[in-house]
Amino acid sequence: MVKPGELERRLNSLAGRTGRDGRILVLLDADEDCPAVLGPDLLKRARSARSDRAVRVVLAKAEFESWFLAAAASVGGHCGLNERIEAPDNPESIRDAKHWLARQMSPGKGYYPARELVTLTRRFDLQAARSAPSFDKMWRDVAALVRLR
Repeated sequence: MVKPGELERRLNSLAGRTGRDGRILVLLDADEDCPAVLGPDLLKRARSARSDRAVRVVLAKAEFESWFLAAAASVGGHCGLNERIEAPDNPESIRDAKHWLARQMSPGKGYYPARELVTLTRRFDLQAARSAPSFDKMWRDVAALVRLR
């Protein structure tokens, strides 16, 4: 998505499916990139490509699963996770949040995003996840998109 032209191509495709007043939230894992550096660059590209749309760009620091770590107590007991897990200190500093989740699972279980991501996303405590700065940014950006209506 960060390759030249790819973000723009996808935004144009989305804009064609969302109607004239459609708002677009771009949500990506930052992986090894610094969200404070890459995010503004992607936002500038997005707004240049689709100046006719309200667009926000959010990069989950490291990975989306970091937000599950921030709200760990709320996902405990689901998808094979131990019932009594607690959020680690500074969850966004943990590299490979997927592996952290896998270590919190019952013996013999593993974390498989294709299988567990949707279920955990439905269950994690949004207020608790706001302790992760990148999730809080997503929260504020979604609120801004909604207010534009």
